[in-house]
Amino acid sequence: MNRVLSPTLRGLATLLCMLALSAWQGAALARDVYTIDHNFSRPDSRDRYTMLILRAALDASSAKYGAYDLHSSPLGMERDRLLLEMTKGELVNLSAQITAPEWERKLLPIRIPIDKGLSGYRISLIDGTQQARFSEITTLEQLKRLSLGAGRQWSSTQVLLHAGFDVAQGNSTAGLHSMLAAHRFQHFPRGIEEALFEQAAYAPAFPALAIERSLAIYFPLPRYFFVTPGQPRLAERLEYGLQRLLADGRFDRIFHEFYDDLIEQIGLRKRRVFRLDNPMLSPQTPLANKAYWYDPFEHK
Repeated sequence: MNRVLSPTLRGLATLLCMLALSAWQGAALARDVYTIDHNFSRPDSRDRYTMLILRAALDASSAKYGAYDLHSSPLGMERDRLLLEMTKGELVNLSAQITAPEWERKLLPIRIPIDKGLSGYRISLIDGTQQARFSEITTLEQLKRLSLGAGRQWSSTQVLLHAGFDVAQGNSTAGLHSMLAAHRFQHFPRGIEEALFEQAAYAPAFPALAIERSLAIYFPLPRYFFVTPGQPRLAERLEYGLQRLLADGRFDRIFHEFYDDLIEQIGLRKRRVFRLDNPMLSPQTPLANKAYWYDPFEHK
């Protein structure tokens, strides 16, 4: 048999090799593109921390997955609209959110709590003239007698309602602060960084606004990264990077460098903590993995 290729076949073989090489080079040069929701371009502390962890995880994954681009979506969206856009993956394909069953069903959750569950510790904003009333509370039943405010779309709201609290619901954080100032409810539970940030931000309009000094409410409330369902590589890469950070200690180092001062400022370890169950969590929630969760009372 004549094994010598004709000029035509040799030319075709050369062309196919060039096309294959071009495709390989294109794949090698392709960049993973993450577009995070607009809320995370805000300058408050929680969002700065989220970006620190996110960039560290993506950098930690670069040796395996290559280059990446990270953008902020140009549009600000409330939580329900954000979920809708996340399922499409056109305007936004990444968000860091307190988990909810619907989000875990419709998106790709990375079940590593990015703030080690610190979001589950809720500190109340109050009318400071009422501090003595809160200081006298010693039982959960006493605390439930006081009305509180929460957002209609928030995952924490369902936990508080299930626990039997009297919850006045609002459409936005700003609206809830107006309701608190108008004494429509008696306290407004917030995350640690939210309480500090919002007390400073809203005190000019409501000078009596204060951070309650004696209590905290806790329930497991993981904040996860969620990725649009049509881009599983982006979720795989981000989970790989987060696991790298956990394995070499960088995750804990970033967490403590960022949050230890805030935890001390809020006096979390000195507070009476009332613990609630969170029946809204999925069975896949990694509650048993102690490395994922922060316990302030183990770090005294």
